[in-house]
Amino acid sequence: MNDAHKPAPSVVVHHEGSHYLRAGNVPYVPVGAHYVPPSGPDWPWRVGAADFDQSFRAMAAAGMNTVRIDLIWAAIEPAPGCMDEAHLQVIDSLFDAAERHGLTLHPALFVGGEVGDAYWDLPWASGRNPHSDEELLVLQERHAGVLARRWRDRPSLVAWDLTDEPPFWLFAEDTSDDQARAWTARIVAAIRAEDPEHLITVGTASQEVDHGPFRADVIAPLLDFSCVHPYAIYSPELYPDRLLSTRMTHSAAFETALAAGAGRKVMVHEFGASSNQFDPDAIAAYDRLLCWSSFGRGAIGFYAWCWTDAEPAAYSRAPYVRMPHETQFGVTEHDGTPRPRLGALSDLARTLGEIDLDAFASNGPMTDAFVPVPHEYVHPYGEESYGLSSMPAGPYLPAERAWYPNRDVKPLVRGWLNSFVLGARAGLTIDFCREQLDARWPELPVALVPAPLTTTTNSLLHVRTTFWSEAHTYVQGGGTLYLSCSAESAVQDLEALSGVSIVDRAPVHDTVILTFVQSIGKVTAGTEIRIPAGSADLHLRGVLFKATDAIVLAVDQDGRPALTMAKRGEGHTITCAYPIELLLAATPDAHSPDDSSWLIYSVIREISGTGEPRGIDHPDVTTSLLTGPSGGLLCITNHSGTDISDVVHLPATATGARQVFPPIHHSEIDSPSAIVGAHSALIISWRTTAEEQQREGNSTS
Repeated sequence: MNDAHKPAPSVVVHHEGSHYLRAGNVPYVPVGAHYVPPSGPDWPWRVGAADFDQSFRAMAAAGMNTVRIDLIWAAIEPAPGCMDEAHLQVIDSLFDAAERHGLTLHPALFVGGEVGDAYWDLPWASGRNPHSDEELLVLQERHAGVLARRWRDRPSLVAWDLTDEPPFWLFAEDTSDDQARAWTARIVAAIRAEDPEHLITVGTASQEVDHGPFRADVIAPLLDFSCVHPYAIYSPELYPDRLLSTRMTHSAAFETALAAGAGRKVMVHEFGASSNQFDPDAIAAYDRLLCWSSFGRGAIGFYAWCWTDAEPAAYSRAPYVRMPHETQFGVTEHDGTPRPRLGALSDLARTLGEIDLDAFASNGPMTDAFVPVPHEYVHPYGEESYGLSSMPAGPYLPAERAWYPNRDVKPLVRGWLNSFVLGARAGLTIDFCREQLDARWPELPVALVPAPLTTTTNSLLHVRTTFWSEAHTYVQGGGTLYLSCSAESAVQDLEALSGVSIVDRAPVHDTVILTFVQSIGKVTAGTEIRIPAGSADLHLRGVLFKATDAIVLAVDQDGRPALTMAKRGEGHTITCAYPIELLLAATPDAHSPDDSSWLIYSVIREISGTGEPRGIDHPDVTTSLLTGPSGGLLCITNHSGTDISDVVHLPATATGARQVFPPIHHSEIDSPSAIVGAHSALIISWRTTAEEQQREGNSTS
């Protein structure tokens, strides 16, 4: 067995020279759960270390190698600057228990908000925002420093979590980007002053998809790795879907990719669903797909929420008495009986422990397409983006602040999310690359710019006008550019770039029907794509194209150009007259097996010539490719409810392919076909040929 997953490393976990965390000289992937005692989340007033010890033993026996816990601020510091030594000794015992059972411990400081609507207040500072109140900021620096000094030599400490799901829940509307950045910098500095060795992160939830102040673009540069808590069940405006729908089961992979674009590796830090609302077997399948699909997109660790259900005696107390679904999030029932999701988590831990991640995955995921993230999303109202600093100019202020004081990011996120899923179904692996002020584009063969990125008016939702200045160079040089348009779209030099011009808003129909008039790749002439529509919202309404030198690939129900292609130099521009990504976003359970909208992205892939298929080329199967110096991993997830048998495509340089998961007696793959179980995964490792390894070695040297 490879050492990559042996629990409780006796050396400080660090993050240098590899995609993954490292314990000494080997990769370390945390796989475990957040532990909340069955009696309730306000545990310091209810239970002692013995409760934790018993559960830590069970976690280790199930194959977990780590556990995350909450350190409640009010319990540790019951009065300003006064630390409760008796309670600190209880936490000392939790470190002892983790070490005794071979687990690493991941403490979350300053809790704070935690379960349901529970906010464990500071009685001596009630109503004051810890992110902006200077006295509280100083006290937090001291608090963090004391804990870092006390536990810096603990071999079980895997990383510091500055707090759980900031901003502090009572002050979410009152915390700015600048305050979040400053708070993070000060607490990180306080810990580093006492403990320069251990890793630091923040356990954020929905900050990227809500454009919160603690999103990765704001705080990631201060941290060692970023975190996501992909709770799609709490975002019906993004996921109006069943639990095992394709869009839902891509949520962790999507948030991992989106956060990673800010520059740090990403951990899936909480995930799960309530057995009060969903079938336990379905939750296990959901967890399995979330974990493996996000691992394929580069996730570096996994903490399920949470280890155990609440006990019945806790139902009558807050937060459970107010939030009944929160009682049943456990990997186990309150008495320790395993739920089906424990099997999925144990399989993940065991399998990752058997993979030589240094050899096969240390380079991280390979991608072949990008979707831009507007500069305005990263730096709202940043003066550097106004273009007025290089010469004398008038005293400009953006009136948009007054027009849209609470700009809604969700149309942008819907476009990103549905483009990501369409790409996955068509075999395109997508990065989310931040828009650059110098208009440089990433060196990836496919650029996907779905509406609302092509629009105008609300600058949070679209790229800057100067973004398009490099589009011609990108396409002329061989890139494939895809644009989808809405009645809000305004693309500079669109006709020169794409061979079409916008002449008006399209009529509103209940259903948009695209009929292909050309055969391309998997698409034959006459193929129809139907997407529910019917809204007069300009963001959801299409446009009328006038084609000049573009080739019409598909027409709409009125016979007008709906999908076009223009050859420009060595590349192509593909343009869609309808915001299909946003129309799909409004469709419950979109991207189902009988939905053919992914064919538009398969046409993009075919025209781009991004190479032979990898993994299994099927719309209900997502394949991600991780690579290392000796070979790679195919991470294949089946997002449908039926088994899929198909050809497995390996890179031309691959040899010695083995099935890693599910485990089989004869792991060498001697057949070109494989079966991926319903709502399950298939993990295949392969080695590069000696010639390819030598070539890579020479290029590195």
